[in-house]
Amino acid sequence: METQASSTSLYAFIETRVDLEALDQGLVVQIQLSSSRTSHLQRRIVSTTAGSAAFVSQETYSRSCLASASSIYFSQLRTYPQSFLWRVLENNKVLELRSTDLRKNENTKAEATVILQLGFPSAIRRGGVALADDGGDTLTVFVLTKGNELFILTIPNKSFYNTASLDEDSGRWCNTLKPSSFVLSTPHKLVAGSAGQLVIALADGKLLTLNRRESQGGATWQEISYHDGKWGSSLRGLINWQGNNTVRYDGTVLDQNAAIAVDFSPSKTHLLTVCVNHTFKIWNLARGSNVFSMDLLGQRREPQDVPRVMLDAGSPEILRIFEADDAIAGDEYYAITFSPHDGGQFKIWAIRDADQGKSGVRFLYSDDILRPPDPDSDPESKAVWKVADFRIGGGVQGSGMELWLLMRSNKRYKIYNLRFDLVDLPAAWNDNWTLTATETLGQRQPPQFSLSDHQDASESWLDYLLYPGRYTRSLLETALSVYSSAHKLTTTKDAKASLEERLSSAIMAQVTSQPVREDAESGTPFAQCREAMQQEWGLFYQEVQDLDRIRWQPLTLVFEEDFGMPCLVFTCGCAIIRGCGRLEAVARNTPAALHEFPDLLEVPSIEDRSEQIPKLPSELSILIEGAAAFRRTFSAAFRHDCHTLLSSELWQDPLHSVADRIANYYEHCGFAEEVTDSAIDSLKDILGPLGSFEGLTTDHFLAILERLPHLMETEESSLVSSKFGLKVLVRGVQEMLNLHAQILFDLLMVVVFIEVEAHEEVLSESNLNTANVFMVLSERLKLYELMQWLAKNVWIGHEEPRTNPGKNSLTVLESLFAADVRPQPLNRQSQSASLTDTIQDLLVWITGGNDTTMTLDQVLVTVQCNLLKHGDTYLASDFAQFQPSTAWAMYIRGRLHLNLAAKQPIPGQNQQNVQESGSGKDQIAQHYQLASAKLLSLEEAENFANGLPKYYTHILHLFQDASYPSFAGDFARLAIQFTTQSSAEPPAFLLKSLFLSSIQTSDIHAAYTSIVRLPHGEQGKFLPDFVKALLTLPNGPSQLLELPWPAHFHPMIDEELASARQPSQMMTGSPSTIPLTRDRRKILAAWRLRQGDFRGAAAALYSQLQSQVSQNQQGRQKAGAMIKSKIGGSKLSTEGTVKGSRGVDELYLSLINLMVCIESGERETKGEWLLSSADGGKRRVVTIGDVRKGWQKELDRRSLVEGGRWDFGMVVDEMDLG
Repeated sequence: METQASSTSLYAFIETRVDLEALDQGLVVQIQLSSSRTSHLQRRIVSTTAGSAAFVSQETYSRSCLASASSIYFSQLRTYPQSFLWRVLENNKVLELRSTDLRKNENTKAEATVILQLGFPSAIRRGGVALADDGGDTLTVFVLTKGNELFILTIPNKSFYNTASLDEDSGRWCNTLKPSSFVLSTPHKLVAGSAGQLVIALADGKLLTLNRRESQGGATWQEISYHDGKWGSSLRGLINWQGNNTVRYDGTVLDQNAAIAVDFSPSKTHLLTVCVNHTFKIWNLARGSNVFSMDLLGQRREPQDVPRVMLDAGSPEILRIFEADDAIAGDEYYAITFSPHDGGQFKIWAIRDADQGKSGVRFLYSDDILRPPDPDSDPESKAVWKVADFRIGGGVQGSGMELWLLMRSNKRYKIYNLRFDLVDLPAAWNDNWTLTATETLGQRQPPQFSLSDHQDASESWLDYLLYPGRYTRSLLETALSVYSSAHKLTTTKDAKASLEERLSSAIMAQVTSQPVREDAESGTPFAQCREAMQQEWGLFYQEVQDLDRIRWQPLTLVFEEDFGMPCLVFTCGCAIIRGCGRLEAVARNTPAALHEFPDLLEVPSIEDRSEQIPKLPSELSILIEGAAAFRRTFSAAFRHDCHTLLSSELWQDPLHSVADRIANYYEHCGFAEEVTDSAIDSLKDILGPLGSFEGLTTDHFLAILERLPHLMETEESSLVSSKFGLKVLVRGVQEMLNLHAQILFDLLMVVVFIEVEAHEEVLSESNLNTANVFMVLSERLKLYELMQWLAKNVWIGHEEPRTNPGKNSLTVLESLFAADVRPQPLNRQSQSASLTDTIQDLLVWITGGNDTTMTLDQVLVTVQCNLLKHGDTYLASDFAQFQPSTAWAMYIRGRLHLNLAAKQPIPGQNQQNVQESGSGKDQIAQHYQLASAKLLSLEEAENFANGLPKYYTHILHLFQDASYPSFAGDFARLAIQFTTQSSAEPPAFLLKSLFLSSIQTSDIHAAYTSIVRLPHGEQGKFLPDFVKALLTLPNGPSQLLELPWPAHFHPMIDEELASARQPSQMMTGSPSTIPLTRDRRKILAAWRLRQGDFRGAAAALYSQLQSQVSQNQQGRQKAGAMIKSKIGGSKLSTEGTVKGSRGVDELYLSLINLMVCIESGERETKGEWLLSSADGGKRRVVTIGDVRKGWQKELDRRSLVEGGRWDFGMVVDEMDLG
């Protein structure tokens, strides 16, 4: 009976692709191994930076980055790492090894991020790589080269996280063998049973086993050769026969008895093979004989028929061994084979006792023909699908087993899964097949050109191309090199130029090289430039796509049986296959498939909320499919406008009713002009099974939202994600985020359209509350827009440079959240299902986890605090668009502006909302420190729980540290204001802060009030600065005299005015930088006169008069010297002499008037004063008469000069004042 798999299959799994770029810089170790024929081993270890290389062509990129063979080995090693991906590069001469563990024990601190690249002297044979271990701490790698050399590498497990583990003496861990059998026959396939047991299939049909034997002199390898014992086999081993019974593979002629698939029995006592001649054989290793042989399909074939069914030696593995203990009594183990002939058939072989031949080996379900599923059921399709690989395993006692199947048609592929019980395989084979969805980040639509798009085309394309995980940096570098060569562009050689800058420069250079068209149809030069730029980016994108397609060609399907994790290995990447999430399972399947196979999904079919009418997955799929089809009718410009306006709508505080908001959004986007009648009819047709618009209910939308992640797993886990596991986790989150966000957006578009366009009678007949659904969808979209921002922005941690071509940067999501979510133990579910649960846990954790008290506003501020804490103000500035209007958010916004050195950090908003932050009600310092992600120290956090004075003081210190004296003064006044409400006097440090900020801003009144309130012991320290600041102002002297100084300040001010006489002393940091000695003695005289000290005032004026007379005398002496030397016969003007004497006039008159006005009680006998002389040396009595005498001499001198009597007026005797 023929059993054909159903062609209508359900998508139950999804790929999560990751590239193979190095996880850390400088951890790619290259080792060049030497040939056994050389006298000594040549090797070198080079530490390189991966991911930044640019290749000049697609060929060089393929040779260096794309593998010709690759797979993943799951070991039984006791320590981390335990899974290893190997691939063959560089024309088959380099074997690369790396760890692919997704998780590790929490006590393991090491990260296995080292990549080993082993170079060989000759090319590696196809099928010439095998990995094995004995459950210890070393990995054994067997490599068979075309030089017929067998390399045996014993690599310590710690070599994948410690580059020094492979010592310089490679002879300790690298051995080379050349078995004697290689002389007569060519090896072509290698299979390892263990680290000490190896089988090599030879081209002549023989099998060579190598068994390691330990001895005192070291390990040796024992060779044993097997053949079927027929004389024809012996003769073919000596003579190179070529005919219909041979095939050529990888440069080697293979006999029809040559094994192309080899595997060990579970006990390692037998060897199972599939040969070129379509035969399944079993060998007894102890006896060295063939104990069973049969055609793969159990048919008897004549010798002349064998060439028609000979197998392709390059076909993938067509033999797998598995166990199912006690599934069927008496069976020891099982084998599954696939034959591409007779329409393609799988056969299950039950082995009870292989040594008994046909009586011990039988077909299981011999009456059933097990054909693979048909990926393309269209009878007119010309696509040819082939089985590329398959894996089987899992289950307990034959129940819950899985068969994974990879099918290919040219560059397309599909992955199928079959879950079955061994005893009921034919029934499951017919109905239980499920598919794996392969949609990835790279398949999303590129930016579309739109005239209404205000964003620059280059910016949109760079955002798309550099989205984390979409394309590798080496791929983009290579595409840039190819594009530049094709257009003969010279790329910049600046080593500091980022990839973004070089991409933009290349595109712009090509655009500017094109001439501007003058015809009217071409539009303005600006429009031509935008169109040309979009075209050039499109051409560059084609180069990227060409390279990207070849790096995602599938090579091998692997399945880790112990933990149930299937993986697909590509030429330059791998994909972890995980189960679909609850909403993914509905969104990725058609309503027909969900209706036909409701039991194949491992998700609940109805919601848990009892107040809702249960909705089947097929009903929800209809709504999701209709909304997606409705969105696909939108033009690129309209979609862009909808996204842009929606983003603005989500993050603004609502000022209108929900109905008005929907109507405004509908009008501003232009739904009326965009949505056509055909789009409406199509939407109604899709929603027809639900009753069209009238059949939609609020529960339909809420049921979809219920499938979004809500709660995290609460079970404790001792596991943590490795770096590779975090990479896989983030890629899964990115894909799930994009899908969920797209569904929410599509549903919102439908709700907006129905609310405005549907007739009132339609809505009245339905149970759809559009306003409620709009609000719920909007809140969810806010969460997903936040998470999408976290998933696409790269974490730098510093501001310059933003992009480093050789730096492997992490996304904000991975840096802040991913490491906190632990993988769940695998005691209840497979790793495939656990990965999906961990992805959904991460989505919940980002928005607060299971803590119901955590609000979205708190999450937003915490993320902002983390960005500020790590100094990434560039990202913090961009993230500010999501910040709420709460007091706590305003405070963090102020910290951002301070970090950006903004001129206006919005202190007014901070004051307006500060009552909540500074109240201290039910909040403690630790709470604020945790809420700020430790941006605040514990001392700073204490200022938030001890009243407003403490809070304002904290803000004051922030502004002082940022050198904003005006704002520091404002918050110093606020702190003083609220302090005085509870105590008599404010603390001295607040007064000092207010004084210093007031001095810097020339706020004399505030400086005065603060200095007079300082303790007496502190006032003298700050008074000099105050006086100096006053003297720098135009009206400073008058303010000094007018201020109501307390009596104890008078002597200090007098002393300060009298002591500072340095003629070059300057006051810096003030609005005007003026010499401090400007009229200092005159100001001192005015101060003393204001205080009633006439004698002191006269002394100050007299001192100034002495200085002025001395300066004038020096000037006259210099002029006289010039006349005497008769310089050029020039005439001297009297203007300078007269001008210099005007200041003396004022001083003489002021001093005479002051001495006349002195009260008699203050004079000495006969009106005489005791004053200091000009040079500060001798002291003498100066009277009014002396001053008047000097004044008269000055008048006489001036009259002589004005009369032109230079011989008398230029040099005069010194006035008798000193």
